[in-house]
Formats: sequence, C-alpha cells, structure tokens
Amino acid sequence: MTLLLTDEQRRRMAERLYEAKLTGRGIVPPSEEMEYTFDDAYIVRRLLVDLMLADGRTTKGHKIGFTSEAMQKMYGMTGPDFGQLLDDVFVPVGAPVPASTLADARVEAEIAFVLGESLRGPGVTVADVLAATTSVCAAIEVIDSRVGAMRAKAVDSIADNAGAGKVVLSDLRVGPHDLDLTTIPIEMRVDAEVQRGVSGDVMGNPAAAVAWLANKLHAIDGIGGWLEAGDIVMSGSAVRSVAVGAGSRLSASFGPLGAIDIDFT
Repeated sequence: MTLLLTDEQRRRMAERLYEAKLTGRGIVPPSEEMEYTFDDAYIVRRLLVDLMLADGRTTKGHKIGFTSEAMQKMYGMTGPDFGQLLDDVFVPVGAPVPASTLADARVEAEIAFVLGESLRGPGVTVADVLAATTSVCAAIEVIDSRVGAMRAKAVDSIADNAGAGKVVLSDLRVGPHDLDLTTIPIEMRVDAEVQRGVSGDVMGNPAAAVAWLANKLHAIDGIGGWLEAGDIVMSGSAVRSVAVGAGSRLSASFGPLGAIDIDFT
C-alpha cells in the first residue's frame, strides 16, 4: 500500500466531501491542492462512507462507474471505479428527483443487479455473477460529483464515493437468464438531448462489471470486502452522461426491461 497523506489529511478530506454532499455545494478537486494515491483515495472513500453510516444511513449496495468506452472517453478515465450506495440515494420510481439539492447532477442509464447470494473475489466470473443474481432491472443513476467531474482526476472520483447521488430502479424485475444481457437497447432522452447505446457497451456484458467489482473489492488490502446477498449493484452506464437541473425531464427505454420517466425539481 502506497500512502502520501497523513491520517489527519485523509480525515479532513472525508469531512469536506461529506459537507459538500450535505450542502449540495461542490469543492475544488482535492488533487489540485495535494498529491495523493489511489490507496489514499480508497481510505478516504471508506471514511466518507463511515461518516454517513454514523449519521444513521445503511448500506444497500454498490455502483460502478466508467465501465463503458463512452464514459471513459468523456472523463479521460482509463478504467472503472466504484462507490457504495446507501439507503438515502434511492428514489421511488415515479417520484420527482431533487436535482436542485445536488452539486453537479448528471444522469446515466444502467442495468442494476439484485444479488441473492454473496460474491467474494478473487476469480469471480460472469457465470458466477449470473448464478448469484436474483434479478436485473432498468435503472437511472443521478451522479453527483462533489469534486468537479470534468476537472477531477481518478483519485478524486474514488475519494468522492464515485459521485453517488440518487438512484431510480424500475419495478420490472427479470431473471438474468431470461434475456440476453449483452443486447438490451438503451435510449435516454433528457429534454432535447438523446443518447443511445446497448447494454453490451458495458465491458461486453454488464455482468462482467459486477465480476470486476467483486474481484476489485478483494484486491484492496483491508478496506475492500465483498458483495453481499441482497446488494443492489449498478453496473455502469451504456451511454454518455447528461446534465440535469430543476425542470429537466428524463425518459429512458430499456427494451425488454421497460422504461423509466423522471421529473427533476
């Protein structure tokens, strides 16, 4: 493990990120103020999540970001990152999403996995993910970068819990073996802007992203863990993210997984 920050610097960074989340006001990307490593960033992410848990939140799953070429090119990333999903990020389908309370709201269209069994790396495969998955569903993630997404480096995104903001899940659940997870057409309309993709744009198969996460969690010394039964895992966006604000309207279709409509306030 390679660390450049002191315990106190990591603690203060986590506190600043948590304040930014609570207030909806972003901060300067920490990498513009100090140099720090991926190992530092993963510890900061853990400390940030610990602050949320101490305030009464509960864990519900994980999100994976930058799993498609479209998203990696958009943000200059070379591989995926991940964050933890807590209970306060979930918004019921059909309810408005309060974009005005977020620092930098952008939307993504994804396939979510609901796990019925735990997944522990190393060596987790797509077949393992499918066997452990109870159902999949259409999902919209509202990412909320507190660190200036278009300026942030990969370490900033990791420390910021991968910009976890809000999540809307479709009520339609389908077994993972009842459809081809690589060919689901996805169209996301936000006001006048349209983004299109296919589920296979996510690492060839969105289940591969879930396998990546299970193995990545194992690889992070002492601060990773595993995917639990009952976890909801957002596999990453097949389309480029689109900015939203109060008054925006989203309509997304996911072929056999149905559609999601959202009004932003």
